[in-house]
Amino acid sequence: MINIEDLDKIMEIANKHSFSRFEFEQENSRVVIERENSIKKVLEEDKSVVKSINKEIHIEEKNYIKSSLAGTFYLKKEENAAPLVKLHDVVEENTVIGLIEVMKLFNEVEAGVSGEIVNILVKDGEFVEYGQPLFEVKGSDK
Repeated sequence: MINIEDLDKIMEIANKHSFSRFEFEQENSRVVIERENSIKKVLEEDKSVVKSINKEIHIEEKNYIKSSLAGTFYLKKEENAAPLVKLHDVVEENTVIGLIEVMKLFNEVEAGVSGEIVNILVKDGEFVEYGQPLFEVKGSDK
């Protein structure tokens, strides 16, 4: 997670170099800084006018649902069934999001986190390793 001192340093660098857009990603955190000049042409001629800059800072926590086993991952309980979860579904910690087959045994995979699924990182029927990220989840604002 990015701490406030790091955020201050990032802001200092962005201000020093006058970036219009700056993105920084570290571990499970992401910072996006965007600026918009809000000066009208008439005011540009007056040198005493101070330019105003609107700053917008977004800090997003990335959470991942990771595989607890090595095996074949399935999004569906049966071949012709609907997927257990889809993109933009909201899940709770105990929501079953898939199955992992190990030695002909099917193990349910629970989300372990609450939030919205924003990215599916594996395909149905794909072999996954222990600890491999399966889904990216945008945390809920609890």
